[in-house]
Amino acid sequence: MSEQTTQEQQLPSKEELMAFLQEQIDVKKLQVELQELNTRLAKGKAEELQALSFVAQITNPQAPPPDAQPHVITEEDMEQNPTLAEQGFKVGDEVLVTKEETKQRSLKKTK
Repeated sequence: MSEQTTQEQQLPSKEELMAFLQEQIDVKKLQVELQELNTRLAKGKAEELQALSFVAQITNPQAPPPDAQPHVITEEDMEQNPTLAEQGFKVGDEVLVTKEETKQRSLKKTK
């Protein structure tokens, strides 16, 4: 009988179990909030870097390479290079491409 009493004493009461679970819920809520803050911080830093890059390009423009040729972006270009859309380009925009980039693009087409 004393063995049964010892086991009952080791089991947490309903209140203790509820308190423990509530504590775990609070911890998880804080973890979610921290993750959301980290995500917002990362997005903010990325936007800041993008803005700084844009300002740097405006304030320090670089001359295009001597072999650069104008090229109008096509739908095929957009499909082969999804980063173009991320950079703000769209079909019909005119860009400068070098002969090396033209060779790489033609190699992609033949594959």
